[in-house]
Amino acid sequence: MNFGGAFLSSKHNYLKNIPKKWKPKSIRIDQTTALVDLKNKIELNSFQFPLILKPDMGERGKNVEKIQNFSEIKSYLVRLNQPILIQEFIDFPIELGILFFWDTHNNPQITSIGKKEFCVLTGNGNDTLEALVSKNHRIAHRKSTLKKKYTAQWNQIIPLNKKLMVEPIGNHNRGTTFLDARDRYSEEMLEWAVDCVKNIQGFDYGRIDLKIKNWDSFQTKRGIKILEINGVNSEPIHIYDPNYSIWKAYSDIFYHMKVIYCLSKHKLNKTQQTPSLFEFIQGSRIVLNNEISQISYK
Repeated sequence: MNFGGAFLSSKHNYLKNIPKKWKPKSIRIDQTTALVDLKNKIELNSFQFPLILKPDMGERGKNVEKIQNFSEIKSYLVRLNQPILIQEFIDFPIELGILFFWDTHNNPQITSIGKKEFCVLTGNGNDTLEALVSKNHRIAHRKSTLKKKYTAQWNQIIPLNKKLMVEPIGNHNRGTTFLDARDRYSEEMLEWAVDCVKNIQGFDYGRIDLKIKNWDSFQTKRGIKILEINGVNSEPIHIYDPNYSIWKAYSDIFYHMKVIYCLSKHKLNKTQQTPSLFEFIQGSRIVLNNEISQISYK
């Protein structure tokens, strides 16, 4: 993984090493792809709307969008001048973030399981959608964005008990609540994770973001789709559970920082090739200067 997956890491590169049965249909396009060619690729791959579009080297859910038609794809590409990953939308009800690594003895470990609870508004028969958004502290800051997205419904009163998922993307900034799901750990989950990442060259530590049909999926090996895999910039997202102590959260962060340090030291002791200081600075400069659109990974 480039820079351990900290930055300049192609999501498409990681996914292509995952067994086909565990991943959604995906294609990668760059800024030189003509719209007519893109439309042909979408039809050739039998994609059905809605689709998920995301930067191939993005992070923290930035610019991940659920797209309803080809016109929205065109608008999206105008905004982002960089390589894009197009994926089929997976409509499984449970989304997880599983932090996995190989320890210094090459044993597989899972130390964090976080469940994402998307932002859902429930109508009370009195308030408009605008009012419900304004009263919800998790998404009130996105009021202007949601107004554009839900123009037709914005001033309508939402009927009593009607539920509306306003954000289908699992990101803090979009109102998603992260819950501690470590009690769902199983040996079947660990075995599945090993099967997924064992063919990713250079993968030592990272988080698997995925959707499952139900909690029996790891046992039956059915109804599992990986959305993306991230490297050492991954967080143990269970720490963001609203009921989780801040002191425990800091303790868990420090623990995982120590894991990364030990894995890095172990690699150096094995004289494995790592990026030079110059390469690291150069990569950092590309990210800070937002030059990602000039990078191409195949």
